[in-house]
Amino acid sequence: MAQDEKLTFESEYEPSPSETIYYRPPTLEDLDEIYALESCSYPEDEAATLEKLKLRIEEAPNVFLLALQGEKIAGFTCGTCSTAPELTHASMSQHEPDGQLLCVHSVVIAEGLRRKGCATKMLQAYIRYVQATTPHLQEIRLLSKDNLVKLYVGVGFVLWGTSSVCHGSEQWMELQYTF
Repeated sequence: MAQDEKLTFESEYEPSPSETIYYRPPTLEDLDEIYALESCSYPEDEAATLEKLKLRIEEAPNVFLLALQGEKIAGFTCGTCSTAPELTHASMSQHEPDGQLLCVHSVVIAEGLRRKGCATKMLQAYIRYVQATTPHLQEIRLLSKDNLVKLYVGVGFVLWGTSSVCHGSEQWMELQYTF
């Protein structure tokens, strides 16, 4: 698939909050579905490219977790590790497996599951997962838009303030979770 080709997340898929959600790491077979969900969830200037998502699956599967209902991807959280002391464009641009800082790139939930507690459960599962798969991590940092800060604070993140990282056209807030 070409990078500039957008996928449509299957519109006939209507996730149900009452269905059981389970979690697993991604495989390359999941890439097209992950990319479609990413593309539908972020503006074009913020969404990860197909190549970046592929790289994260291949190089950082220990910090990439899918939420599934049946065989369909209902959401995912992914990031990369860094040896840098803070979240910057440079610290987010590569994966350093020994890094103690986890930079979260995407937190995505299918539209039909938003505002139903699914993101909270997925983030809680993600934190447990990265603690188990990457025990040397000391902290997680992420960028959030103002309207989602409450979600992250509710999971245990602390708001640091306005981020110096510019990504897309909107201002971002930076949050931290310390182990």
